[in-house]
Amino acid sequence: MKQRRSLRPFLFVLALVAVVVAIWSFVLLGAPPVKTLDARVLDVASQLKCPICQGESVATSPSLLGQQMRADIRQRLQSGQSEQEVISYYASRYGQQIVWSPQWQGFSLLAWVVPMVLLGGGAILLFFILRAWHRMSRAHPGGEDDPELAKVDEAGLKRYRAQLERELAADDPLFAPQRTEAG
Repeated sequence: MKQRRSLRPFLFVLALVAVVVAIWSFVLLGAPPVKTLDARVLDVASQLKCPICQGESVATSPSLLGQQMRADIRQRLQSGQSEQEVISYYASRYGQQIVWSPQWQGFSLLAWVVPMVLLGGGAILLFFILRAWHRMSRAHPGGEDDPELAKVDEAGLKRYRAQLERELAADDPLFAPQRTEAG
Protein backbone atom coordinates (compact mmCIF):
# COMPACT_ATOMS: atom_id res chain seq x y z
CA MET A 1 0.00 0.00 0.00
CA LYS A 2 2.80 2.40 0.94
CA GLN A 3 4.63 1.55 -2.27
CA ARG A 4 1.55 2.51 -4.31
CA ARG A 5 1.41 5.90 -2.61
CA SER A 6 5.05 6.59 -3.45
CA LEU A 7 4.42 5.70 -7.10
CA ARG A 8 1.28 7.83 -7.39
CA PRO A 9 3.05 11.19 -8.02
CA PHE A 10 5.40 9.58 -10.53
CA LEU A 11 2.51 8.03 -12.43
CA PHE A 12 0.63 11.34 -12.36
CA VAL A 13 3.61 13.18 -13.91
CA LEU A 14 4.06 10.39 -16.44
CA ALA A 15 0.39 10.59 -17.46
CA LEU A 16 0.60 14.39 -17.72
CA VAL A 17 3.67 14.15 -19.97
CA ALA A 18 1.90 11.55 -22.14
CA VAL A 19 -1.12 13.83 -22.58
CA VAL A 20 1.06 16.83 -23.49
CA VAL A 21 3.06 14.76 -25.99
CA ALA A 22 -0.14 13.40 -27.55
CA ILE A 23 -1.64 16.88 -27.96
CA TRP A 24 1.61 18.32 -29.26
CA SER A 25 2.08 15.53 -31.82
CA PHE A 26 -1.51 15.91 -32.99
CA VAL A 27 -1.03 19.63 -33.54
CA LEU A 28 2.35 19.28 -35.25
CA LEU A 29 1.64 16.19 -37.32
CA GLY A 30 -1.97 16.93 -38.19
CA ALA A 31 -2.58 17.97 -41.77
CA PRO A 32 -2.75 21.76 -42.01
CA PRO A 33 -5.95 23.09 -43.54
CA VAL A 34 -5.80 24.20 -47.16
CA LYS A 35 -5.25 27.96 -47.28
CA THR A 36 -6.25 30.43 -49.94
CA LEU A 37 -3.58 32.48 -51.68
CA ASP A 38 -4.53 35.58 -49.69
CA ALA A 39 -4.20 33.67 -46.42
CA ARG A 40 -0.80 32.32 -47.48
CA VAL A 41 0.39 35.83 -48.44
CA LEU A 42 -0.72 37.22 -45.07
CA ASP A 43 0.89 34.28 -43.26
CA VAL A 44 4.26 34.86 -44.94
CA ALA A 45 4.00 38.66 -44.63
CA SER A 46 3.21 38.41 -40.92
CA GLN A 47 6.41 36.40 -40.38
CA LEU A 48 8.56 39.16 -41.89
CA LYS A 49 9.44 42.51 -40.32
CA CYS A 50 9.02 45.62 -42.39
CA PRO A 51 12.53 46.99 -43.10
CA ILE A 52 11.43 50.65 -42.70
CA CYS A 53 8.49 50.46 -40.24
CA GLN A 54 9.74 49.86 -36.75
CA GLY A 55 7.87 47.12 -34.88
CA GLU A 56 5.48 46.22 -37.72
CA SER A 57 5.22 43.21 -39.93
CA VAL A 58 5.03 43.37 -43.69
CA ALA A 59 1.38 42.28 -43.38
CA THR A 60 0.38 45.38 -41.39
CA SER A 61 2.83 47.89 -42.84
CA PRO A 62 1.18 50.90 -44.51
CA SER A 63 4.43 51.88 -46.29
CA LEU A 64 5.01 51.63 -50.02
CA LEU A 65 7.78 49.09 -49.43
CA GLY A 66 5.40 46.93 -47.38
CA GLN A 67 2.85 46.97 -50.21
CA GLN A 68 5.55 46.08 -52.75
CA MET A 69 6.78 43.23 -50.56
CA ARG A 70 3.23 41.83 -50.20
CA ALA A 71 2.82 41.97 -54.01
CA ASP A 72 6.19 40.23 -54.46
CA ILE A 73 5.23 37.56 -51.92
CA ARG A 74 1.95 36.97 -53.80
CA GLN A 75 3.83 36.66 -57.12
CA ARG A 76 6.37 34.21 -55.67
CA LEU A 77 3.65 32.04 -54.11
CA GLN A 78 1.69 32.02 -57.38
CA SER A 79 4.79 30.94 -59.27
CA GLY A 80 4.99 27.83 -57.06
CA GLN A 81 7.50 28.75 -54.37
CA SER A 82 6.72 27.45 -50.91
CA GLU A 83 6.17 29.78 -47.96
CA GLN A 84 9.52 28.76 -46.49
CA GLU A 85 11.30 29.48 -49.76
CA VAL A 86 9.84 32.99 -49.87
CA ILE A 87 10.90 33.63 -46.26
CA SER A 88 14.39 32.28 -47.04
CA TYR A 89 14.61 34.61 -50.05
CA TYR A 90 13.88 37.66 -47.91
CA ALA A 91 16.21 36.44 -45.15
CA SER A 92 19.04 36.10 -47.70
CA ARG A 93 18.28 39.54 -49.12
CA TYR A 94 17.79 41.48 -45.86
CA GLY A 95 19.47 39.20 -43.29
CA GLN A 96 18.01 37.01 -40.53
CA GLN A 97 16.79 40.05 -38.57
CA ILE A 98 13.88 40.44 -41.01
CA VAL A 99 12.31 37.20 -39.72
CA TRP A 100 10.07 37.70 -36.63
CA SER A 101 10.66 34.31 -35.06
CA PRO A 102 14.05 32.60 -35.15
CA GLN A 103 14.55 29.43 -37.15
CA TRP A 104 14.73 26.01 -35.47
CA GLN A 105 18.42 25.59 -36.23
CA GLY A 106 21.82 26.53 -34.92
CA PHE A 107 22.18 29.06 -32.14
CA SER A 108 18.63 30.41 -32.54
CA LEU A 109 17.32 26.96 -31.59
CA LEU A 110 18.13 28.00 -28.01
CA ALA A 111 15.43 30.68 -28.23
CA TRP A 112 12.91 27.87 -28.69
CA VAL A 113 14.35 25.19 -26.41
CA VAL A 114 15.48 27.17 -23.34
CA PRO A 115 12.01 28.50 -22.39
CA MET A 116 10.53 25.01 -22.69
CA VAL A 117 13.32 23.52 -20.56
CA LEU A 118 12.93 26.27 -17.94
CA LEU A 119 9.16 25.78 -17.84
CA GLY A 120 9.55 22.02 -17.46
CA GLY A 121 12.24 22.45 -14.80
CA GLY A 122 10.05 24.91 -12.90
CA ALA A 123 7.13 22.48 -13.00
CA ILE A 124 9.31 19.65 -11.70
CA LEU A 125 10.75 21.89 -8.95
CA LEU A 126 7.24 22.98 -7.94
CA PHE A 127 6.17 19.34 -7.82
CA PHE A 128 9.01 18.39 -5.46
CA ILE A 129 8.45 21.44 -3.23
CA LEU A 130 4.73 20.72 -2.89
CA ARG A 131 5.45 17.06 -2.21
CA ALA A 132 7.93 17.99 0.55
CA TRP A 133 5.41 20.39 2.13
CA HIS A 134 2.77 17.69 2.06
CA ARG A 135 5.10 15.20 3.74
CA MET A 136 6.09 17.75 6.40
CA SER A 137 2.46 18.51 7.18
CA ARG A 138 1.77 14.79 7.65
CA ALA A 139 4.90 14.33 9.78
CA HIS A 140 3.98 17.21 12.15
CA PRO A 141 0.22 17.08 12.70
CA GLY A 142 -1.46 19.59 14.94
CA GLY A 143 -0.33 23.11 14.51
CA GLU A 144 -2.21 25.94 16.18
CA ASP A 145 -4.90 23.66 17.61
CA ASP A 146 -2.41 21.28 19.25
CA PRO A 147 -2.77 21.63 23.09
CA GLU A 148 0.84 20.54 23.72
CA LEU A 149 2.11 23.27 21.43
CA ALA A 150 -0.16 25.81 23.13
CA LYS A 151 1.34 24.94 26.57
CA VAL A 152 4.88 25.38 25.30
CA ASP A 153 4.04 28.65 23.59
CA GLU A 154 2.22 29.98 26.67
CA ALA A 155 5.14 29.15 29.00
CA GLY A 156 7.68 30.65 26.60
CA LEU A 157 5.56 33.77 26.23
CA LYS A 158 5.38 34.27 30.03
CA ARG A 159 9.18 33.92 30.36
CA TYR A 160 9.73 36.35 27.51
CA ARG A 161 7.32 38.89 29.00
CA ALA A 162 9.00 38.69 32.45
CA GLN A 163 12.43 39.18 30.91
CA LEU A 164 11.19 42.13 28.86
CA GLU A 165 9.65 43.79 31.91
CA ARG A 166 12.91 43.37 33.89
CA GLU A 167 14.97 44.91 31.09
CA LEU A 168 12.56 47.83 30.67
CA ALA A 169 12.47 48.47 34.42
CA ALA A 170 16.28 48.49 34.57
CA ASP A 171 16.49 51.16 31.86
CA ASP A 172 13.49 53.34 32.77
CA PRO A 173 11.93 53.86 36.22
CA LEU A 174 8.55 54.40 34.58
CA PHE A 175 8.42 50.67 33.89
CA ALA A 176 9.47 49.65 37.40
CA PRO A 177 6.87 47.53 39.18
CA GLN A 178 4.52 49.60 41.32
CA ARG A 179 4.70 48.88 45.02
CA THR A 180 1.78 49.75 47.19
CA GLU A 181 2.25 50.12 50.92
CA ALA A 182 -0.52 48.74 53.08
CA GLY A 183 -1.36 50.55 56.17
